[in-house]
Amino acid sequence: MSTRSIDIPDLSGQTWLITGATNGVGLETARAASRNGARVILAVRDTDRGRQVADELPGEARVVEMDLASLASVRRAADDLLTGPDESIDVLVNNAGGITPRRRETEDGFEMVLGVNALGPFLFTNLVLPLVRRRVVVVGSNAHKSGAIDCDDPHFRRRRWSPAAAYAQSKLADLLWGLALDRRLRDGRATAGAPGVDVQVTHPGWAATNISNATGNAVLDRVITGVCSVFAQPASQAALTTMFAATRPLPPCSYVGPDAMGHLRGMPTLIGRSEQASDPALAERYWDLAEAEIARVGQ
Repeated sequence: MSTRSIDIPDLSGQTWLITGATNGVGLETARAASRNGARVILAVRDTDRGRQVADELPGEARVVEMDLASLASVRRAADDLLTGPDESIDVLVNNAGGITPRRRETEDGFEMVLGVNALGPFLFTNLVLPLVRRRVVVVGSNAHKSGAIDCDDPHFRRRRWSPAAAYAQSKLADLLWGLALDRRLRDGRATAGAPGVDVQVTHPGWAATNISNATGNAVLDRVITGVCSVFAQPASQAALTTMFAATRPLPPCSYVGPDAMGHLRGMPTLIGRSEQASDPALAERYWDLAEAEIARVGQ
């Protein structure tokens, strides 16, 4: 399958911080940013793989260890960046995420998918926000359209858990968090490193990455891999939505996704999101929930 591209401006002199950059869309985002001149910081759980990626990139790169399933690890990573002598971040790309075949919990007691996809990135972004100079990008998903935020039971302790329900909730959380953060940046409630910092959200479409192989059933995973090889787009193509969201002048908190096959593949464009994901009141409720969950761990 051929990969089309977009015009990416010269990124020389910029620093991009990308989470989950050791494979899939995050890796391709790091490659694209580096090819176009950016210095790249890879915030990753697997530092050995991170260093391998850093060595392969054409430009300057640095690795920071961060496991989003551990708020202690998130705080250490943020502290590493905040205490660095020369760190400033032009673009922060919150790309890392995952899905599990069975319900699991993070070390802090969060349902794993919500913790890794939303609560960990929420804390990390809030901590490093003073370093950001231009833009925060949140990689979401159209799976948010079937999601629901249950503020009384966000961790599926009482309601029925399924991979799809957990993933959809986490991606709706990402869109709501992005909306609430953008509003805070524009009305002065958030402390940013520079005026004019904004938030953009992306949906990479159906990408041929290892996140699809999470059923826990080897036979089913092989079937999904086979289907993906025919219908899904390469990770390098899916990463174009992130690059578009990171580099284009866009309205505040736009939602970028592929333009074809029901927004599952194609070239990046502005697309619509669910009514829930556009609700500022729900965004504020989710923000309060995320703050309360993280504060509870700190007690």
